[in-house]
Amino acid sequence: MESFKLNLPNGAIVSGLHNIPPPSPSSSPKYRPLLVGLHGASYSALYFDVDDTRTARLSSDGLGVPFVAINRPCYEDSTPFYPIPDGSSFPEQFGLWLHKFILPALWAEYGSSQGCNSIVLDCHSLGATGAIIAAALHAQDQDQDQDRGAGAYPLAGLIVSGFGTQPVEAEDHLTSSDVAADRTSLELIEMPSAAKDAAMFAPGTVDEAVIAQGERLNRPVPSEEIRSLRKVWLPRWRAEWGARVRVPVMVAVAERDALWTGTEGHLRDFMGAFSGSERVDGSLVRGAPHCIELSWWSQGWYARCFGFAIECAASFGVAGE
Repeated sequence: MESFKLNLPNGAIVSGLHNIPPPSPSSSPKYRPLLVGLHGASYSALYFDVDDTRTARLSSDGLGVPFVAINRPCYEDSTPFYPIPDGSSFPEQFGLWLHKFILPALWAEYGSSQGCNSIVLDCHSLGATGAIIAAALHAQDQDQDQDRGAGAYPLAGLIVSGFGTQPVEAEDHLTSSDVAADRTSLELIEMPSAAKDAAMFAPGTVDEAVIAQGERLNRPVPSEEIRSLRKVWLPRWRAEWGARVRVPVMVAVAERDALWTGTEGHLRDFMGAFSGSERVDGSLVRGAPHCIELSWWSQGWYARCFGFAIECAASFGVAGE
């Protein structure tokens, strides 16, 4: 994929990677979505383009659907949203920036100009928090404007992997709420690659070539992002944001996820949190690890994501005609 940097209306910068196949009457869908990838904690946009096999680029090229992966605010050279205002939180600022600044800029640069009719968000792990909040804010704008394409970008769907409602009981360095809070300035935590990869991948679920790239893929994590999962997100998200999402949602729970409970019961509970969505698809991916996009399931999962996104774009387009 190609790297990019965009200037945002608030003076900030968002960077990332993109793959923009040109529209083709013979291969591109009539209703063409723009997929936007949002990486999880301790990764970057590279999560969606690790090598020639573990990449969204193959499905993007094959189906003629653009894909943009951002470095989330506070990662790489994307501008941090610090200090976090009183009365707000890390996930709330992430969602607000997505909704007000980042998604409108991505839509103008890579969506409407490329013949797309809508955006579908493709989120891994903690990348889902801001996406869910942005989707809830978009629905709120839609209610006020009575317009399915409310605001500065049309949202048609939401995809989530490596996340949920039931974290494993034993807190570890990736989910602990005991991390010190720092809301005034960005404080980063370095995670040892070996310990991190042990949580990301169950034995036998990933190519050794991916493990060998652990250092290349590893990124420091904002301490407040880790702390806010249990202190802010889990107690509040279902009623305040999850239930307000209107667009179609697809979720996958990995059976061998070391961070989230890999059961049918958890899947049903997670899907049920999107009670206002017009469509909720979900699956328990047997044998898969937390980082499904980097695992042996990678291309199968990407194929499903792009297929779901095309369905969302078609439903969005037909409803608007």
